[in-house]
Amino acid sequence: MADETKQTSADTAPPDAPIASVPAPRGEFDPLGWEVPVICKDCDQPFKVPYRHFQTGVVFHCPQCHGSFVPKVQMYRSVREVFETFYAKRRLDQEEFARSSGDAAVFQRKQERELEAFRQALDKLAHEMRPAGKMVKPKGIAAMFT
Repeated sequence: MADETKQTSADTAPPDAPIASVPAPRGEFDPLGWEVPVICKDCDQPFKVPYRHFQTGVVFHCPQCHGSFVPKVQMYRSVREVFETFYAKRRLDQEEFARSSGDAAVFQRKQERELEAFRQALDKLAHEMRPAGKMVKPKGIAAMFT
């Protein structure tokens, strides 16, 4: 019965109290909105992590199996290079298009093709990246001795 009378801090907070949250990205070129796709080394399920937190040694946990995912230096460098070169080129292209009076439909199709190539590059990286730690969980009787 004591559990029924407990109130969480959200229940006791005034209705106009500010709620702490992550600020919304301000645009396509704001790194707050960028996400890195990764694949869990334990359950092989994909999940995404914020680019701004994707650094060497930071521990991420799979939402399905709660296995850990720790990026290594080479993983960080590869992901950073893909993101930074893509968004730098994209920004340059948009600035150049704004200065010139080109065909908007052609420019949009080009941007969509480049975005699809970027997503494929990220997907390829996600499948190639091998984080630090054991790659396979022991099963059966062997699991007792690890």
